[in-house]
Amino acid sequence: MTYAVVTSLLHLPRTELKKSIIDGSEILQVADDIPAVLKLANTLYDCDYTQFLHGLVALNHHLIANRYLQTHAGYIIRELHLLGFRQFLDSYQSVTLKSMAASFGVIEFLDLQLSRFIASGQLTAKIDNVGGIVETNRPDWKIASYREMIQKGDLLLNGN
Repeated sequence: MTYAVVTSLLHLPRTELKKSIIDGSEILQVADDIPAVLKLANTLYDCDYTQFLHGLVALNHHLIANRYLQTHAGYIIRELHLLGFRQFLDSYQSVTLKSMAASFGVIEFLDLQLSRFIASGQLTAKIDNVGGIVETNRPDWKIASYREMIQKGDLLLNGN
C-alpha cells in the first residue's frame, strides 16, 4: 500500500488525492501500517507545509529502509518537495520569502532550494533577493506539461 500512496501523491490531482487516498476505504483499512505516508498525504492536502516537511523526513527514513524504494528515495523526496512548493506557489502571483519560509517552517536555505528548482525549469518563478520576493509566471499549459515530461524522462534515464 505504501507504493500506491507514494506514487499517487506524486501524480494524482489534489481532488482525486482526497477521494482515492485520504478518504479511500482500502487505504483507511491499513492506515495503522503506514502512518508516515498517510500523515504526509494529509498534511499536503491540508496545506500544512511545516508538518509536510516533517513528514518528508519521516518518509525518507521509511524509503531508505525499503529495499525496493531505497534507490529511488532521493528522487521521490525531491519530487514531493517540489510538489509542496508548486502547491504553495500556485496560490500566489508573488509572495515574500519571509512569508513562504514561515509557511514551511524553515529559516534558512529556502531561496537555495527554490533556486535549484527554478534553474532546472521545474518551477516557473523568479526570486528577487533584494526585495525578498518570489514571483511566479505561469506559462502555457501545453508547453509546461511538455517540458515537465521531457525533464522527468531525462531524470529517469540519467538517474539524477
